Amino acid sequence: MVISDTHFGGRSATLCRESRVDYLIWEIWRYGDGFDELVLLGDVLDLWRARPEQALRQASYLFRRLAELDVPIRYVVGNHDHHMMVMRQERALLDRMARGDLFSIYYPHLSWSQTIDGLKLDMAYPTYTASVGDRRFLFTHGHHLNGVQALSLQVVENLRRLSGEPVSPADLERLMTYAYESIYRSSYVGEFVELEERIWKASTVLDRVRSGIRKTFRFIPVERHYGSILEFMHERQIGPVDCFVYGDTHRPDIFKKGKGPLVANAGCFSSENVGPNDPVNTYLVLQEDRISLRQLGLPEPLASFCL
Repeated sequence: MVISDTHFGGRSATLCRESRVDYLIWEIWRYGDGFDELVLLGDVLDLWRARPEQALRQASYLFRRLAELDVPIRYVVGNHDHHMMVMRQERALLDRMARGDLFSIYYPHLSWSQTIDGLKLDMAYPTYTASVGDRRFLFTHGHHLNGVQALSLQVVENLRRLSGEPVSPADLERLMTYAYESIYRSSYVGEFVELEERIWKASTVLDRVRSGIRKTFRFIPVERHYGSILEFMHERQIGPVDCFVYGDTHRPDIFKKGKGPLVANAGCFSSENVGPNDPVNTYLVLQEDRISLRQLGLPEPLASFCL
């Protein structure tokens, strides 16, 4: 099972209601016979808009219910909870400093164990790979994809390309860390949060004007990002996968092109950044031969594809 973009701590979080969490747990067993593994696909804690203790307070009930299920839980870090990855890097740096190892290291992939509010989590960044039967699944939050990145990151990336220098995954990650840590620190000052939300809304309007209003609201999200997804896997030498799963855009969808991998977006449990006709409270159920996109409260899947 895959849940993405709960944004605990923000005003838009929909899983902060205990009754909705209880219904989600019931529905998992009613329609899916439970699950063997849960993937939390980033932006679970919204550390851009709330202090960590505020975000955890909203997430506490869901975490307690998940702990009762006694199944492995993977947490793939996104952009709004990016600081969790930075904390892991800093702990690793302190360990290296204690050994006298002071060479600069870029971490293309991180995995570690962490307990949050009593819930044991296997953390990963920026990707997590799993097998279901003989099918290979790749999970990532999605904020690395071209066309999904914030406008500011796209501008700097394009300036770097104009200079003739190639933009590597390491360059992009350092740029993200600089920008995301600034936003994380400002979450302690309410006025800055409000200012950043205004800037974000303005950049969204600009992006819609640039792309065309009709195109923005009518595109099929996963189809639009399909080329960027293939580029992402190629740059990181991930190898062939049967299914690529991401979130970030808050728009659930499943798409496949030619002989390429099946691609699915889990959607969100947030009322923010969704179009008038986009479903919310959606999640994915992955099986060896099928992937289903479900919306909380509906007996039938929104979409179901054979692998």
